[in-house]
Amino acid sequence: MTLTQHAPAKLLERALVVFVGLLLVSLLIIFAIEPSIYTTTLWPGWVPTERYPWPVLLFLGALTIFLCILMYGVLHHWRWLFWLILIAFTGSVIQIPVEGLQLLGVFPNPYPVWYSLFRGGVGFIELGFAFWMIQTYRHQGIWAMGRKKAVQVSHLAQTKQGRIEYRSVGRGQAVLVLNGGHTNCHSPLGHEAFFLAQGYQLIVPSRPGYGRTPSSTGKTAEAFAEALVSLLDALRLDQVIVVGISAGGPTALQLAGRHPERVSKVILQNAATDGRYASGVIRVLTYIFLNPLLEGLVWAAFRGLGRMAPRAALKSVMGGLTRLPIDQVLSTMGPHQQQAALAFLQASRSGSGFLHDIHHHCGDLGRVTAPVLVITSKYDGLVDSSHATSVQSHIPHAQLFLSEAESHLMWFSTHDHEIQARMRLFLQS
Repeated sequence: MTLTQHAPAKLLERALVVFVGLLLVSLLIIFAIEPSIYTTTLWPGWVPTERYPWPVLLFLGALTIFLCILMYGVLHHWRWLFWLILIAFTGSVIQIPVEGLQLLGVFPNPYPVWYSLFRGGVGFIELGFAFWMIQTYRHQGIWAMGRKKAVQVSHLAQTKQGRIEYRSVGRGQAVLVLNGGHTNCHSPLGHEAFFLAQGYQLIVPSRPGYGRTPSSTGKTAEAFAEALVSLLDALRLDQVIVVGISAGGPTALQLAGRHPERVSKVILQNAATDGRYASGVIRVLTYIFLNPLLEGLVWAAFRGLGRMAPRAALKSVMGGLTRLPIDQVLSTMGPHQQQAALAFLQASRSGSGFLHDIHHHCGDLGRVTAPVLVITSKYDGLVDSSHATSVQSHIPHAQLFLSEAESHLMWFSTHDHEIQARMRLFLQS
């Protein structure tokens, strides 16, 4: 996976790597010339019998490894390392005057004059780097890799059933988008650009347990369907097109079945529908790792892996979302699609929502009267085609489109244009 690097990032990283490399060489030279400096620093008062004592050799070995890891982290733009270096280098504000006072004799100085001058010079360089890094962050973000996007605006609606967080964008006929598991109303997923280009208004709520919508608003799909009716009333929307994505599918079908007068059309995208979603191993792993107490740590660890090894992070999750060899899937995705898929996954959080999702049901599909388009990926490794055929068998007028998309994340596929064409035809019919 190739990530775009800006020239300021390369300039800063190269300067830091050169500085750390020269610092390491200097420390080794100092040890060769005057090893007593290290014994004085590490163990004041200790007079070793040998010129190069083994504890100091071990310390230098560990220091060398640390500085090499530091250079590696700089080259790979570890975000936490940026702040660690900045804090350490800013500390030179104290180091520089202390060195000056030692040279003037105000403070006792156990080191040779030339070593104090060396330390003072290093302190000035580190302080210069600190100012450079602060300016870089202010204007171009961490490691000059760009500022974070402005926080998207969401709204809170207080319904009879409870609070619902939602985002509204665009103008025109309303499309209610029910995102899947581990997402909220801000998740960078789906065909937002497609619907906006077609002239629709998108209403994207955070489902219960995700974002700022509490679980109490509706732990079941049918309960949240009722809450969504209250949201539509508050927004003065008589009828909407409903898009149900993955774990959002049961809620979409509950809404369409329980309130057919409020739903004009339904589009399901790799939606879980037939009651066999997340069974067996997935349920066990969900309770162990994606419970509200641990899910934050799990996703934080994944984001850390994504920063250090983007391709490995992408493979670790995508492998469970496809029935094809993961390397084959990634080979079909361009750099932009890989970056977009990783950005979506890194923004994921489970909250308490996914524990609700694995128990959702679609209700009586025979009550659904709106036209339904069921889109399913042929190689989906999470929601297999039985979900789509189940909908078709219970809703005879439902249209089924089997996509060649390589994974559950159908939006990051070379076949996405075919999916968009099929949705456009369905919406215009």
